[in-house]
Amino acid sequence: MAQITRVFTNKIWISLSSLCAIHCFKSIFSPQKRPRFAFRFPLLSPWAAPFHVWFLVFIFSLFTSETKAQRPNGYFLTDSVEIGRPFRYAFSFRHRPDVEVFFPDTTHNFAPFEIISHEYFPTQTDSRGSLDSAVYTLVSFEMAKMQALKLPVWVLTRRDCTAVYSDLDSIPLHELVQGVINQQKLKIDNTVFPLRRQINFPLILLIAFSILLVGSVIYLGFGEALQRQWRLYQLFRRNLEFIRNFNRLARTGREKDNIQNVEQATILWKKYLQRLEKKPFDTYTTKEITDSLPDESLFNALREIDGVIYGGVSSSKTKTAESLEILRQIATQTYRRRRATVAQVKRKPA
Repeated sequence: MAQITRVFTNKIWISLSSLCAIHCFKSIFSPQKRPRFAFRFPLLSPWAAPFHVWFLVFIFSLFTSETKAQRPNGYFLTDSVEIGRPFRYAFSFRHRPDVEVFFPDTTHNFAPFEIISHEYFPTQTDSRGSLDSAVYTLVSFEMAKMQALKLPVWVLTRRDCTAVYSDLDSIPLHELVQGVINQQKLKIDNTVFPLRRQINFPLILLIAFSILLVGSVIYLGFGEALQRQWRLYQLFRRNLEFIRNFNRLARTGREKDNIQNVEQATILWKKYLQRLEKKPFDTYTTKEITDSLPDESLFNALREIDGVIYGGVSSSKTKTAESLEILRQIATQTYRRRRATVAQVKRKPA
């Protein structure tokens, strides 16, 4: 509506300006007789009074028309606005090609509206001058029934920037709810609907990634120490299991004079040493074992046990028990050496 009013006003001023010009020319060049001094000094003649009036109106109309043409033009592209729904506002300004102008950006205060985005268009220059234009996307959250807006254009001069404002354009608020809201009766619906459980894959991936990340950090920082402790723990569990089984077999063979239990205890001892020393003790002979583990008491104990198992040589229970005890002591000493070796392992320099 404001845009139509401005166009209509400009047309009226142009029409009045044209009439003023025509009347001035008729007054000057009219063939009717008039005093000579009136022609030479038209401003002093009573006949020229209408000419004064029309001349002033003509000059004022030209000045007003030029002034009106230099004002920016802004108007809404919709008939009404709704709260929270974006709408568009067109803004343009025609000026001389040699004049530099600046349009409002998102930092400008568009009260009572809020700006969402803006779109600038290239300058168009013709015989009437240069035309700059933009379209602003706004939104309103105000409850006022009539809302208005006017925007400035900053014209760059030699001294400063002069702000030139557009005419105020108003737009009504489209109310979706009529009357007082508090008096409306709301329908209550508290029915509970069961929801199907869904697997939260993003959360699962996040947890897995976090575990992997923490594990990698721990491994890089404490990986060697953890591996060393794990190997020491395995040595301790295996030694504990060996001692328990070996003592059970030795006690049964000693109490019941069972050669088979003595043989099983010896085989268990050889396999345990094989795991500790990484040597095939279960296939070694007595001489080969004593060569790997030089100990005179071990040699005598193995000879005594071989005589009981393979030679059928009877021996006292005490002597057999002492031989088995020597085997157990040798296994314990080997375990301690192996444990000390593992505990002293350090990371090799890169």
